[in-house]
Amino acid sequence: MRTPSLSLRRGPQSGFTIVELMTVIVIVGVLAAVAIPSLRDILINQRLAATASDLVSTLNIARMEAIKQSQTVKVTPVTSDWNKGWAISTTSGSTTTTLRTYEKLDPSVVRDTSLGDGFSNAVTYDPNGFARDATTGKFGGNGCLTFKADTKRRMSVIISASGRPRSCDPDKTGDCGSGDCNSTG
Repeated sequence: MRTPSLSLRRGPQSGFTIVELMTVIVIVGVLAAVAIPSLRDILINQRLAATASDLVSTLNIARMEAIKQSQTVKVTPVTSDWNKGWAISTTSGSTTTTLRTYEKLDPSVVRDTSLGDGFSNAVTYDPNGFARDATTGKFGGNGCLTFKADTKRRMSVIISASGRPRSCDPDKTGDCGSGDCNSTG
């Protein structure tokens, strides 16, 4: 039996030319250049949402601890700056006990001082779980704290008169954009 020679087996070659490969590389590069800034904005907006969610969780924990321990619990910013983090503490007599501290904010998210009063730099919960104004000690809504991302998106945290915190979008009509934050800021 005879084996065909190499020259007889040769048919059309399959594969990509250098021009085709370069075209694909250019297309992938253009798509990546468009997608990367968009992905960055998504990540920054996610950090903003996580920051607001962390503060709401902190306030819920403080409220729960105030009720559980039947004593006043306070949420205060670290060194009077919410950007540097915050802490939950109780005071019994002359002893202040820090229950939990939270880390500083990501540099892409900061407190927006143009909207809201920043809870007058503290949130105080009484033993019944009601929020009190940190400076006057009066019952009622405790104000608003707003965070702003590098993407210009904002999220606010509001405390109701009963002491329940919630987050909202101050730039969205019908959420808290025409209400709580704007009236205190």
